[in-house]
Amino acid sequence: MTSFKLSCKRAARQFILLAAASQCALATEPIQPAATAPSDESAAIRHHHFKRLNERLTVEPAVLESRCRYESDIATPPPLNRVALTFDDGPTAPGTEYILDVLKKYKIHATFFMIGEKAQQYPELVAKVRAAGHDVVANHSWSHPNFHDIDPARQAGEVLRTDSLTGADGPKLFRYPYGNSTCETNQLVREHGYKIVGWHIDSCDWAYDRTGAIDAREAISCGVPHQFQNDYVGHVLAAARARRGGIILMHEIHPNTLKSLDAIVAGLLAGGFEFGMVTDADFQPSLR
Repeated sequence: MTSFKLSCKRAARQFILLAAASQCALATEPIQPAATAPSDESAAIRHHHFKRLNERLTVEPAVLESRCRYESDIATPPPLNRVALTFDDGPTAPGTEYILDVLKKYKIHATFFMIGEKAQQYPELVAKVRAAGHDVVANHSWSHPNFHDIDPARQAGEVLRTDSLTGADGPKLFRYPYGNSTCETNQLVREHGYKIVGWHIDSCDWAYDRTGAIDAREAISCGVPHQFQNDYVGHVLAAARARRGGIILMHEIHPNTLKSLDAIVAGLLAGGFEFGMVTDADFQPSLR
């Protein structure tokens, strides 16, 4: 089985590469979205991400591995200069439609990891994603709990209840909320025909505020170099250059993500990256 855990040496090397990268020139005029993020939802996401990052720093790697924890950071090298956009925590109004507009503008595709209860609330948005020809409406659990905080029976319910809304057609993909994997759910999703999707590049959109800034503590936790603490777009582009491509984690609930998406896509294209899908053959070694 391919290991998905970044070693300390690999993580340190990535941080150095990020710090050395400079921002690409952005040439395309961005579309202006109109979106807001619920403050309580954003606060919960930040809390669980920090809990995840702090535990990875304080618990022995062998212990984490034995518990199948934190396997979402992909160590497998991505296909060279190829990126795949993924959007978690939707569907949202008007976020999902705005993302579709940007993707259509650049003639690219993306994978949407949807929360089941939101998909049930906005079936028309699920239908629009499928109608647009985008790869997959993928499974991101029913209510987005931290799987480390719930028992295996509830973990199974979170996956299988969402399966009826997201697994109707096409490839079956699952992403853990907060990237917090468990041995029990690893086995469950594989038995139901799912591939587990992590990420090579965390955009850290959950840590940046509405102005595109991130404070020093959050920057250290998420591996954002100092020069990009007020430059969300620059961070994403530098991370893509440092990894030489990969699966990019983004969230459609954060206003700064939507505001910056057009510039990020334009910058990646200007930097020579090609857009693909997580289901493409050359991304398969990065899935589990």
